[in-house]
Amino acid sequence: MSVDCLLKNARLVVPRQGIVEASVGIKDGVIAAIYRGSDADMPSAQGAKVIDVGGRYVLPGGIEAHSHIGRRSWTDEFRRETGAAAKGGITTFFNFLGRTDSYGNHFDQIDKAGQECSYVDFALHFGIMSNVHLTEMEEYVAKYGVRSFKFYMAYKGEEGKTIGVEGCDDGLLFDGFAQIAALDKGVACVHAENIEVAWRFKDRLVAQGRDDLAAYSESRPNFCEAENVHRAYYFGQVTGCPVYVVHLSTREGLDAVREWKQKFAAAYVETCPHYLTHTMDTPLGKIAKVNPPLRTEADNEALWGGLLDGTIDTVASDHVAAMKQTKLGSIWETPPGFQGTSTILPVLLSEGVNKRGLSIQRVAELTSYNAARIFNLYPRKGTIQVGSDADFTVIDLNLEKAVRAEEIGSFSDYTVYEGQVFKGWPVLTMVRGEVVMQDGQIVGREGHGRYLHR
Repeated sequence: MSVDCLLKNARLVVPRQGIVEASVGIKDGVIAAIYRGSDADMPSAQGAKVIDVGGRYVLPGGIEAHSHIGRRSWTDEFRRETGAAAKGGITTFFNFLGRTDSYGNHFDQIDKAGQECSYVDFALHFGIMSNVHLTEMEEYVAKYGVRSFKFYMAYKGEEGKTIGVEGCDDGLLFDGFAQIAALDKGVACVHAENIEVAWRFKDRLVAQGRDDLAAYSESRPNFCEAENVHRAYYFGQVTGCPVYVVHLSTREGLDAVREWKQKFAAAYVETCPHYLTHTMDTPLGKIAKVNPPLRTEADNEALWGGLLDGTIDTVASDHVAAMKQTKLGSIWETPPGFQGTSTILPVLLSEGVNKRGLSIQRVAELTSYNAARIFNLYPRKGTIQVGSDADFTVIDLNLEKAVRAEEIGSFSDYTVYEGQVFKGWPVLTMVRGEVVMQDGQIVGREGHGRYLHR
């Protein structure tokens, strides 16, 4: 068999199967063969590109399941944010699209920008904010291949206007879930926070003159998340709709997830790196504002427990390419969010694998396999097997390097990990058989990425 590329001397991390010492033959962007024997058993490399990874771990390409781009320029954000993603070992980039009108008014523009500028493959989730979206849901599936839809339980009224989002009441939530349940492989993504209760806490703190990051966290206490997690999964159980809770941040929320996973097979959950590493007392202050807010060290450790014991399904970043200057006003007015795609894997490798004994197999599940299965990309993505896309992330578990915002390449001029040294980094990113990142530098072609119709 002739191949276009040969990935040699790899320790393949194959989710749910184990670690396989092998080499991979790539043809036309897909995995054509996996060779476990000696060089003599492999096809001729004549005319093929040969990449020797020197016995390093090779994971299925990372899937960033949660980002928010397009608030400035679609072309520039696809270019810069997917480049940053590739530097972090990400090969598939999901974006949450939030609009109040028909998504048919926006898709062609987004698709064109992505096809022209994205370094990695990309997909979309659509936010459900009105009855228009319910009416058009079947069209979104048939025409755009979108099968995942987001419900904002928190962004109601004034809360959502700052970022152009309209939250949902329980009626829209229920009807939306019922429609998704009727789809083939549909899933509801839910931002779970009880904002009606949080508003009252906020009013009291504002009256006290509080204007600090910790006050913001106190205004949205842990039980607000846990209560909405219970409600979302309950609605999912009643309607038969798979529910994926995004950015879980609290130990109480995790307890709720554990309870529901015992009785509802389609209960899924994501957390983010910053909920594993940062607290409301961080000296970063207001630039670390995010929704849900940062919590306590006890919450951090509880979530690490959820990663170790298998309760948490995915780790994604809730990436927003924010500039520091936009975050320095009143804590109650500044927009939430910060960049994070490029540091998902370094956090899990350094703080998880090297410090806490998280297995490299679990890292592959958390950053690729589970997201591919939940969002209907498997087995094209999320695994290493013949016929799958040749998406790989090569890992050096011993590489130590400090995080620098300027090296990441995002539009954002800061990172909450600035200067922090992580041990364990992606050193090569391959998307459909093409090397996009090598040794921290983008070497791939702008526009190599393709839209993923699911």
